[in-house]
Amino acid sequence: MSFLDKARHAAEQATSQARAMADQAREAAGEGAQHAAEAAHRAQATLSDPATADKARAALGRARKGLATAIDRIDPNVLADVVIRATALQERTNRALRAKGSAYRIAEISIGASIPPSVTFAIHRIDDADDRPTGQEVPAAELADGLASTPVGEVQGLDGSRLSESAVVDPGD
Repeated sequence: MSFLDKARHAAEQATSQARAMADQAREAAGEGAQHAAEAAHRAQATLSDPATADKARAALGRARKGLATAIDRIDPNVLADVVIRATALQERTNRALRAKGSAYRIAEISIGASIPPSVTFAIHRIDDADDRPTGQEVPAAELADGLASTPVGEVQGLDGSRLSESAVVDPGD
């Protein structure tokens, strides 16, 4: 067999294999399209099913009830303590920023109802007229001095419950 015959034979084999692979790809694509169409039909049927709407309404009702229950369990005194401590920290930090000559202050505090409660501070650039106290304010640090402190190693929730570090389960365990 000559070199040209061998090359022709190899090209015919490659062409045959390519055609077979193209046929398999077309078949797989057709099956994929059919499966996608069936899945879309099932999804449409599920969405239009009244039972699905009823399940969604029930889940929404449970979520609202759970949120209301969590909010109802917050002890106002504990929340007040968190507010006082957060504002005391805000005032001390703003004094430090003022002493350093910074043009920024902590302007906003957000408290998240979690265990332990989360506190987030937002800063803003000051306008000298807005930054001056009126003289009627009671420093939060004075209010914070009267609060009972949480012992080291304990976490206090907004509902007043306390957990020791040993009772807190690490999700990685």
